[in-house]
Amino acid sequence: MVQQLADTYPGRFAPITNQVNGDPFTIPWSQDRLDLFYGLTAAVPTFMVDALINSRPGDYVSDVEQRMGQPTDVTLELTGNPVGGSTWDVTAQVCLEGGGSRPVRVFVAPTLNRVSGLPSYATNVLMQKVFETNVTLNGGGCSTVTDRIDFDPVSMANPSHIVVVAWVQDPVSSIPATVYQADVMRWPFPAGSRLAGIDVTPLEATLDVGEDLVFTASGRDQNGADFPLIAPVWSFGVGDGTGSLDPTTGTTTTFTATAPGTRQILCTENGVTGGAVVTVRGTAELTTIEIDPASATVEVGGEIVFTATGKDQYGEDFELDSPTWAISGAGDGIFDPVSGGATTFTGSYPGAATVTCSQGGVSGTAAVEVTGDDPQLTTITVEPATAELRVGAELELEAFGTDQYGWPFEIDFPGWFADGDGDGTFDPVDETATTFTATAPGSAQLVCLAGCGVVGSAEVEITAGELPAPRRATRRVVPD
Repeated sequence: MVQQLADTYPGRFAPITNQVNGDPFTIPWSQDRLDLFYGLTAAVPTFMVDALINSRPGDYVSDVEQRMGQPTDVTLELTGNPVGGSTWDVTAQVCLEGGGSRPVRVFVAPTLNRVSGLPSYATNVLMQKVFETNVTLNGGGCSTVTDRIDFDPVSMANPSHIVVVAWVQDPVSSIPATVYQADVMRWPFPAGSRLAGIDVTPLEATLDVGEDLVFTASGRDQNGADFPLIAPVWSFGVGDGTGSLDPTTGTTTTFTATAPGTRQILCTENGVTGGAVVTVRGTAELTTIEIDPASATVEVGGEIVFTATGKDQYGEDFELDSPTWAISGAGDGIFDPVSGGATTFTGSYPGAATVTCSQGGVSGTAAVEVTGDDPQLTTITVEPATAELRVGAELELEAFGTDQYGWPFEIDFPGWFADGDGDGTFDPVDETATTFTATAPGSAQLVCLAGCGVVGSAEVEITAGELPAPRRATRRVVPD
């Protein structure tokens, strides 16, 4: 009956020939191994079918067909990937349709469909231990269970008879247990997905010394679909940045930066490696200062606000604590305040100029054009402004010119003359600096006249008479 069911339902019915407890799977198939079953000489393994524990042989067919007619919301698909030699990764993909969740136990059994020396009805004979894994299925989702099987020499000598039988049942410790789905994978195994790449996220990162960052690894198969990672290992690749990885196994690890530089973070499983690049930065330092606006035009008397922003060696903002402002060039103006991250500049003299903000040997500049009327001589100041002297005495005078902005301005074609009751002579008469010699008493203005008509003067009071002649000293006789 069992063979009849197997022949009728080759894709749905898979009898397994069980072995007794304690079978070490090391005794070759022989009479010695046959004797292990039930402790009886020449005994053969019996079989057990889901839901047929208490069935009589005459009812097997109808009971099995009735069981197969029950609807199930669990699907199971087996695939195999060669690892090397006699080792294969057998993957069972278990899915739950609909909603809810359900804990299940997944069994994967490596068997031989035919074994020399056993009766023909001893099909799917267990050759090695049965793998079992507990998982929780979520509605509409799937779980993947991968078991690495190193097939025994007898099986590898008869590969055409290798059959992997898998089933999904309630995770109970005793029978009977409800089986939700089963699948059979015959040699040659259908190629399933295999680990083809590992993606590490984030792919790139920048940290300061002492900072932590969690890296996560995910596997993908040759078709780009998700592939579970079982025991990936984290390590460092090329580079000079240093840090620590904790833990060094698993799909996530925490990297702690300890020294600056750039370093690869690698995740490897079964010869497949993925990686990320992390840059560890040292202590930030001020390297540049940017001024906003970078260029500006302002009239004399007009105002403009300049703002300075510090940047470190990584191009990020660096706080300025005591920057100072200065100006150079033909144009001029004043800053208020002269220290700080922002200042108001007031133009005071026309011309092109460079605004500079500096801190700790680092400077930034901006171009400013101060506009206004061309400078021209508007005022002449004579020093000293007042004096008193006698006829014949000399007085040194100097004239200074200023423009309309209060800045020094050269006096072109200066000339000196005296105006008033007093009089005297000038030497020279056509330079900004001259010596005046009083010749007549009275009040007078000593005037410097520029070629453009601008004048400046000093007030002097000249008294009559020359300076008295020195008196001759006489000796005083002191009486005895």
